[in-house]
Amino acid sequence: MKDRAKVEDLLVTSDLQVQTSAVAWRHVEAEYVDVVEDILATLAPSGPYAYTVVPTLEEGKEIPTQRIVDTYEAIESSYRNMHRFAAVVGIRPVAEINASWYTFVSGSGRGRDKNTGAESERPIIVLFPTMGSEGITGELFWGRTQRESLPGDPADGALAGRFAVARVHDALLDAYRKGDVDAIVERAHPEVQTGVRDYAAGVGTLVELHTKDELRSHLQEFYAHYEVRDIEVVQQHFDDWFFFHELRWTVEARRGPEAGAVLRHHTAEYAEVSGTGLIVAHIGHGTDQLNLG
Repeated sequence: MKDRAKVEDLLVTSDLQVQTSAVAWRHVEAEYVDVVEDILATLAPSGPYAYTVVPTLEEGKEIPTQRIVDTYEAIESSYRNMHRFAAVVGIRPVAEINASWYTFVSGSGRGRDKNTGAESERPIIVLFPTMGSEGITGELFWGRTQRESLPGDPADGALAGRFAVARVHDALLDAYRKGDVDAIVERAHPEVQTGVRDYAAGVGTLVELHTKDELRSHLQEFYAHYEVRDIEVVQQHFDDWFFFHELRWTVEARRGPEAGAVLRHHTAEYAEVSGTGLIVAHIGHGTDQLNLG
C-alpha cells in the first residue's frame, strides 16, 4: 500500500487551478468595465476558441437557439454587438470549480439594458476553458430557461430536487458508458441545444446541434469512431435545475489513422434539466487526446 504523498506533489496542481480562476475572473471584471478592447485582451493568444453567442428565441420554438463561434473575429463581432445594447453588471457565484484547464461558475447573473436602463437578474451557469493559457479559450454561457424544477422524492427533504437531477445524471452516464444512443436521446428535449467538442471529427472545435435528431446523428458518429473503455467522474455538481461534471474518458479508436490506439481525454460540461427530466441544453468542452498506446 502506497503511503501518503509528499506535500509538494499534493499542492502542485493548485498552481494551475489558482491561475485558471484568476484568468476567468479577470475576463469577467473586464466585462463589468464594458470596454470591448479590454475584454478581447483577456482571450488566449491563439484559437480555436469556443464562445456562445447570446441565444435567441426563434418563432415557434420553446428553447432559445444557441449559436457557437470559434474564431477571434467572430468573437469580437459578437462582443461589439452585445455591448452596444447590454452591459454585464455582475455575477454572484454560489459554486466555483477550478481545474487545470477550465473554471466553472454557477450563480446569478445581472445585466442592464442600455436603451432603457432596466436591470434584470437570473440564474446562470458558465464555463471558461483556458487549456492552461493565461487567457480564456472560451466562454460557454447559459441562463436558466425552465420555470419548473424536477420534482424529487419528499423523503430527500430540502435536497430532493438536487438528488432528482443527480439520478438523471447517473442514468445518462450509464448510457454513455454503454454507448446506448437511444437511452441518451430519449432523455433529450426535442429542441435540445448541444455544444460539445467534436472528437469524431478530430478537431478542437465544438459541434453545434439544435434538435434531438441532430444529437442522435452526432452520437452515432462518435460511437462508430470510438469504443468507450471507461468513463470516470473527476468532478460533479448538482443543482435543482442543472448538473455539471468533468469526466475522464478512456476510448479505443475504431477507425482512422489511430485505429486500435487507446486514447484519453477529459470533458467538462453542464446540462439544464427540465421539470419533466429532459435535457434542455448540454454544453461544454474537452481537452486534446492523450495517446496511451
